[in-house]
Amino acid sequence: MKVELPFLAEGIEGGDVVMVLVHEGDQVSEGQALIELETDKATIPVPAPGAGTVVRLLVREGDHVKVGQALVELDGAEGAGRSATTPTPHKPAVAPAPQRPAVVESAHAEAVEGRDAPPTEPSTTASQEAEKPSPSPPKDKMAATPSSSSDGAAIPAPPSVRRLARELSVDLTQVKGSEAGGRITADDVKAFVRERTRRSGVAAGPSGSGGVFTTTYGTERREPLPSLRRKIAANMTQSWTTIPHVHQFQDADITDLMELHKRYVLDFKKKGATLTLTSLIIKAVVHALKRYPQLNAALDLTGGEVIYKDYYNIGVAVDTPAGLIVPVVHDVDHKDLFQISVELADLAERTRQREVKLEELRGATFTVSNMGGLGSGPFTPIINAPQVGILGVGKARMMPVYRDGQFVPRRVLQLCVAYDHRLVDGAVGARFTNEIAKALEDFQAMFLGL
Repeated sequence: MKVELPFLAEGIEGGDVVMVLVHEGDQVSEGQALIELETDKATIPVPAPGAGTVVRLLVREGDHVKVGQALVELDGAEGAGRSATTPTPHKPAVAPAPQRPAVVESAHAEAVEGRDAPPTEPSTTASQEAEKPSPSPPKDKMAATPSSSSDGAAIPAPPSVRRLARELSVDLTQVKGSEAGGRITADDVKAFVRERTRRSGVAAGPSGSGGVFTTTYGTERREPLPSLRRKIAANMTQSWTTIPHVHQFQDADITDLMELHKRYVLDFKKKGATLTLTSLIIKAVVHALKRYPQLNAALDLTGGEVIYKDYYNIGVAVDTPAGLIVPVVHDVDHKDLFQISVELADLAERTRQREVKLEELRGATFTVSNMGGLGSGPFTPIINAPQVGILGVGKARMMPVYRDGQFVPRRVLQLCVAYDHRLVDGAVGARFTNEIAKALEDFQAMFLGL
């Protein structure tokens, strides 16, 4: 029986294999995790649908698999069906993946992974070479041009491999191809460079890690692009290229807000919570979203509709060793500052440990990215589609502010709101940004509805 990747959730069509938890010949029980799959920046186990023996592993770490794809072959498996069970039994075990724009990895990324991109120019087979006259060029000219011979088309290598060879200063005429007809692969080129490096006395990198290569300009280290970074790159590229961004800057005088924070931070701590500036900002954002619902909406261009959302789920960007992940605080408008502070701290910690659940990464209606803790100044954030807005928060700094006829030192927070200009006009975006600043400057008035 082949165990297939089951339906995971709406909008999820597959993921990357983070870890294979079984080996061929292992006995597994029903419900035992076979692999760990990373999807939407969350790691989830895929269990066995029944007991049996692992006959064959059909995937390996780093593979991208889609719903319905076979993962493991089990012998003598008992129990229900061909697909692994999921946490949502009311869903069909295998369902077609929802349609969404596909992201195609570049030929360069495929070359780094050791897989050739589909050739865009014909390669010469061994039989075709035999029919051609083969004059013997002088030996001193055979290695004159890297990655090409006197007839560049005669080298059986696809464009991606030729590019890799140029980058690594490799003469493809000196590389022995491992595929049929002497066709040269990216692995052949990298093996050649490792051997060249070894002979020159420079230590090569560990096997499978990409290794260290010697080029014309010095040494380089190549590593496979992590799956999380690929997801981030794909999402950011899609957002930046499909959404017309407008960035609205504003300063907020948070001197009084920080006094309020100082007054209550110890009380929060006694109750087991940490009152942070981010918690206060989230409350101010929800207040502004209620005033300007266009920023808490989504565009359905296919149906020609605007989807206004009556719930307020705020994504909060968290810096992790693996990359930026955005967990979601759900139903913020129904929670007080204490509840938000407790949940936010728990979410952030579990996100850094990669223990956040899939549902905790979904459903955001707006995002907050606070880089002030890193000492960063103002920046222009990228909208996280299908949302239409995001708030970027920079470092608070002491500035002279003219008040009551004199300059006084005040703590000023730098804000930047990015919004989708297809739905949000500049005037609405400016008023929304001003409303956030106003709420931060007079936090108590916000609670009084002023």
